[in-house]
Amino acid sequence: MHISEIVEEIDISQLITESGDDFIIDLNATLTQAMSSKEILIRNGIVILLCKANGGSIIIDSKEYMIPQSSVIVLPSNHIISNINSLLIEQSNAIAISEDYILNMPSPIDTNIFSYSRCMSVIKIADEKFDDLQSYYRFIYKESKEQSKYQVEIIRSLFFALILEIIAEYEKVFNTIDKPSNIKANNLSDRFFRLLATNYKTNRTVKFYADKLNLTPKYLSTAIKRATGRPILVWIHEAILIEAKMLLRTTDMTVQEIADQLNFSSSSAFVQFFKKHTGKTPRNLQQP
Repeated sequence: MHISEIVEEIDISQLITESGDDFIIDLNATLTQAMSSKEILIRNGIVILLCKANGGSIIIDSKEYMIPQSSVIVLPSNHIISNINSLLIEQSNAIAISEDYILNMPSPIDTNIFSYSRCMSVIKIADEKFDDLQSYYRFIYKESKEQSKYQVEIIRSLFFALILEIIAEYEKVFNTIDKPSNIKANNLSDRFFRLLATNYKTNRTVKFYADKLNLTPKYLSTAIKRATGRPILVWIHEAILIEAKMLLRTTDMTVQEIADQLNFSSSSAFVQFFKKHTGKTPRNLQQP
């Protein structure tokens, strides 16, 4: 993907390593400075913003999202993000979490937080539920400032609950979305990522998604590359790899069982796929 000189890359894993913590809960200065470049690209993690007041709008891959009162904004990895104004950042509670931190959470954890945020980065939350999410944020912030014996475990549990709550809100939205038969060019990528979020575990071919959208594989591939700057197979493979890493790290499933769940023809096919894209075998990532 060609990155313009005005795009500021924010590597969540690097920021966390430099801070010495497992997460970053105050990103105001980082994001405000990055926005001087007009556009940002987040790598290796996500940023969650809890926005209480109306916050204008934000643009992700050329799509504009309005920021309503009491909304959750999940800034996804590998997408061009622009139009984040300093007012929105200053009035929001921000948390940056690395991909590895999420994947190492206790089982069960749903990796759909990555998929959902790709096709719908902003969701409106009921005021009462939004207050609950802010309570999690305040507890995490408070605990991060203390030196309790079980600080790491307490914070991890709070993060786990917060992410599950956000996923539940996403699922409510996805279950009520109308699915019109006519696909317009300006929302094609939205439809693809919505399909990817619910089908990546069992379908990883471009033809499957093209058929679902009544398009040719070539047309869909060209449209997704034009809209996001990345080939469609990269998005499909990324979703599968995130799920595979989660299953390897947080469950007792065998490589064969994971291969079956992810619809690979055999365990060897899964191992070959995994090693090709990560440089490691699945057993390297399994817990001892």
